[in-house]
Amino acid sequence: MPRSLAACRSVCKGWCAAVDAHGLLRKDLLPLSLAGIFTVYNFVDGYHLPPAFLSRPSVAGKIQGNLSYLDDVHDDWSHIMGHCNGLLLLWGGVANPATRQWACLPCHPDQSFIKHDFLAYDPTLSPHFEVFFMECVRHRSQNEAAFDPSNPKSEWPPSPYTMSAFSSKTWRWEERSFTREGMPPRSIDPNILLLMRDVYSYESVYWRGRLYVLNIFFVIRLDLEDNKYRVIELPPINEARGHINLGKSEKGVYYGFVGGWCKLQIWFLRESIDHTEWMLNHEIGLKPLLDKFPWEHSHGSWFVQGLRDNNDETLDREKLEWDSDNDDATTAPATEVSVQKKFHKYISRILGFHPYKGIIFLHISDTRVVAYHLKNSKVEDLGCLPVDGDDWIQSSCVYTPCWIESCLRANSVEPNSEL
Repeated sequence: MPRSLAACRSVCKGWCAAVDAHGLLRKDLLPLSLAGIFTVYNFVDGYHLPPAFLSRPSVAGKIQGNLSYLDDVHDDWSHIMGHCNGLLLLWGGVANPATRQWACLPCHPDQSFIKHDFLAYDPTLSPHFEVFFMECVRHRSQNEAAFDPSNPKSEWPPSPYTMSAFSSKTWRWEERSFTREGMPPRSIDPNILLLMRDVYSYESVYWRGRLYVLNIFFVIRLDLEDNKYRVIELPPINEARGHINLGKSEKGVYYGFVGGWCKLQIWFLRESIDHTEWMLNHEIGLKPLLDKFPWEHSHGSWFVQGLRDNNDETLDREKLEWDSDNDDATTAPATEVSVQKKFHKYISRILGFHPYKGIIFLHISDTRVVAYHLKNSKVEDLGCLPVDGDDWIQSSCVYTPCWIESCLRANSVEPNSEL
């Protein structure tokens, strides 16, 4: 991609100025590094709790994870709906926590509760972003949708699949249609029906011009250049309960599944011109590792902002910066483990994939966050993300900051003088 941008600079002075103006060839401005993990909590008395931002030590103080500068914009801006290459999709707008820029989106006339927004943004391709307002399958107890996952004759989405799309280039909503490639979804495996009975979040991944949307029972892949879509069935599972996550990592689109509290499966989506196939990339039972981990002697280096904010006075600036390539920063030998355990640890949810490394982030027993290294099957404690009382994590996104001043520059908040 940088090579293509460099070629564009040689076309004419106008193209050269456009590339340089947006800093598209400056790697230090692009979303190429991991800053932390945003988490969204459940409703409390009808209101969303502020998001929590678990961040690396070098990021604490540089990126304001609690989004408090948006309080005067709208109360609903505390709810994060998605993330894509440095931009956060919020209720009613888009924000960039790194540059503290934001923009309110024009209201869409269709406020249907069965439709959801999904963000597509790649600053190496364009300074503009798109938001897609798509109808999503829900459980039949909530919505008698056209698609019945238990009926093999049911076909949804239709072809063409028409939805509303917002572009920051035109700054308006327009209808956009996608033609189906391949077969419509077939009847869904009963295990997946049971697994999804309590799932109400809709995740998406933007990868190389395609938007992948986890639409409860399957993945819908939108090709934004060719205006085509394909329905991709989920990988086979043998558990009736667990947690799932759709994300991107070093080679493309990945699907994570936790079943039976500690069984972890990682699937990779292999794609060709006319074929898609889920390949089992990693499978392990993490119970022995979690039970033997010396939690009482472990001190994670990441910090929490937002829901349970750390004041600057409490931040330990001397903690070593997290190094995802350091194989030594993992579990201690079993001889150092205390045999007294109050309870067994388990995986409460998958928080996301490292975008550029073979690492998956897991929330353990409603308290700790760990990085599980796929290449050596070791666990690294990053810190605490406590969940108290009736709180529970509704969704999460791994955040890669983008420092390019884009089409959000009209609305911004100046950083503190100390930053």
